Amino acid sequence: MKKIIWTMSAVVALTVASCSSQKASVSGAPKSAVTSAIGQALPDEPCITLAEEAPAIRKYGNGIHFKESSARNIAEAQARGSFARSIAAAITTATEEIGVSLDKYAGDEAEGHSVSDQSGEANDFVMSIAQEIVRNTHPIKTSRYIKPNNQYNVYVCLEYMGTENQMAENVESAVKDKISPDDRAKLEKRHDDFRKRVLKTLGQ
Repeated sequence: MKKIIWTMSAVVALTVASCSSQKASVSGAPKSAVTSAIGQALPDEPCITLAEEAPAIRKYGNGIHFKESSARNIAEAQARGSFARSIAAAITTATEEIGVSLDKYAGDEAEGHSVSDQSGEANDFVMSIAQEIVRNTHPIKTSRYIKPNNQYNVYVCLEYMGTENQMAENVESAVKDKISPDDRAKLEKRHDDFRKRVLKTLGQ
C-alpha cells in the first residue's frame, strides 16, 4: 500500500513539474525567440546620434589605436573624409541637374579656356572643392572607450561652422570660382535650385 501511495505521489510531482516547466517555456519563448531573431539592441553612441540629427552639416568618424591621440586623429580624418565625399557627391548631382559643366577652367583677365578633364581628374577637381568646405568644420563631440586589449576606441562628430544655407552658399561660391564664364552665368541664374539640390543630397 505504501508503495502504491509513493508511486502516485511521484507521478503527481512529475506532472506538476512538467506543467510548470511547460508554462515557463511558453512564457519565455517569445522573448527568447525575438531576441535571437533580431539581436541584442546596442546603446546609442552620442557622436552617431548627433551626426544623424543634422546629416547635412555633421559627420562622425571612428578610430581605434593603442594611443588615444592616434585613435582621435583617425576618427577625425575618417569624419572629414566622409564629409568631403558627401559634399563632392552633392556638387556633382547639383551641377548635373542644372546643366553646369565641371570642366576645369584656366583663364585670367585677358583670356581663358575650358580644359577637358580626363582620367579621373574631374573627380579630383570636385573633391578639391569639397575639401575646401571641410576645412570649415570642427569637433563638437568626442566619445572615448577602452577595449579589453587596452586599445582606445574613439568616436568624433564634426560639424560645419555655420548653418546649412551658409554651407550651400559657400559650396556655390567655390564652384563658381572654378568654372567657365558661361557656366558661371548659368549657375547664378539657377543658384536656388543648385543650393536646394546640394542640401537635399547631403541630407539623405
